[in-house]
Amino acid sequence: MHVSKYLLAAGLVLAPLSAQAALIDFTTLQTNGSATATATDLSLTDGLGGEAGSAFLSAVSSHSTFSTSFKLTLTGNPNNPACCNSPIADGITFIVQGNGQGALGTGGGGVGADGMGNSVGLALRSWDNNHATLFTNGDVYGGAPLGNFNLGDQDDVVLVSLSYAAGVLSYSAFNTSTGVSINDSMNFDLTTLGSNVFFGFTGGTGLGYAFQDITDWDLTVTPNAAVPEPATWALMLAGFGLAGGALRRRRAFA
Repeated sequence: MHVSKYLLAAGLVLAPLSAQAALIDFTTLQTNGSATATATDLSLTDGLGGEAGSAFLSAVSSHSTFSTSFKLTLTGNPNNPACCNSPIADGITFIVQGNGQGALGTGGGGVGADGMGNSVGLALRSWDNNHATLFTNGDVYGGAPLGNFNLGDQDDVVLVSLSYAAGVLSYSAFNTSTGVSINDSMNFDLTTLGSNVFFGFTGGTGLGYAFQDITDWDLTVTPNAAVPEPATWALMLAGFGLAGGALRRRRAFA
């Protein structure tokens, strides 16, 4: 199988990803809710409370493996009435889902993903949660496994990488502001989300305000060899049967 460092969507090349890890142009994503984008920056929330935002690329085949990395910048808004004495709200997710480019969950502690079924991802939550968790079906509250990962009340810059292969989703994250790192993995079958999936991000705020920005995102998707459809299998088996019959006839006349 040829491994191409290109982002593929519905059989089309969207953006080349070279060996030097060329970055995704965020204007190629569909933004929803409070999310806005420039070529180099995805803002999931814009410094106000009670927000929810999401952004997604076009569909790719769920019969794929992938690797990705990005930088999360979580910054408090000095105009927030609760600023400087309260944690920064509320966190983000990297999410893969089968609902479409317009998918968006609830804000606050739901970080734009809660209620978004048919999904899998990594949630990095702040406020009074302060943990990282791999989750399914938008359940950022009850996802497992959990890991302590303080995003606290300081401005944070977090480096994140994820990979999916052989039915295992893995991640690592490093908070450059606190020096804390975390990693974990879980088993998951991406094809349970449907034949096509959408890669992207969500974020949300509640009573606390925050600017939540994603930068330096690269994504490499490797399509797996296609599995023959049932009709194809039938034709192949019929072909094997004809070949076997011809072989037997040759032996009979030998």
